[in-house]
Amino acid sequence: MNFRRHLILPGLIIALGAWSTPSWAATTSHEGHQSAAIDLTLNGQAKWQGDENMLKGMNGIRSALATRLPAIHDGSLPAADYKTLASEVQAQVDFMVTNCKLAPEVDEQFHIVLGHVLDGVAELEGDTDPRSGAVRMVQALNAYGTYFEHPNWQPLE
Repeated sequence: MNFRRHLILPGLIIALGAWSTPSWAATTSHEGHQSAAIDLTLNGQAKWQGDENMLKGMNGIRSALATRLPAIHDGSLPAADYKTLASEVQAQVDFMVTNCKLAPEVDEQFHIVLGHVLDGVAELEGDTDPRSGAVRMVQALNAYGTYFEHPNWQPLE
């Protein structure tokens, strides 16, 4: 089943019981696109430990984005390819949500990342500025690597 942002977030909020609202303050710009701070916390002094489904899904999202980054950076990625990217990322999010076995405190932090990824998907599907959706997802993936234990994870640029 394809979970869309308008269906997934209410379910996540209910599942969590109490939603922690992230700070969306603008912090820097990335080639003319505003970025938003992703307000995550560490597990004490350590990164959060996820499950294999989270690792698999995040690898899938990273791979889908990384293969297109050169064309995104130089502005040559066709509009249809942004929509294809959105579909591929959405499929990985759907997989992770369907197969989620995270502890509640890990799940809460991870859903902040997923919220930013889903915002990026919505922008990729839009006709205004799909490139900003890719930028938002790069920022979310890089924050994920900072706060979650993921062997061999490399940030995107």
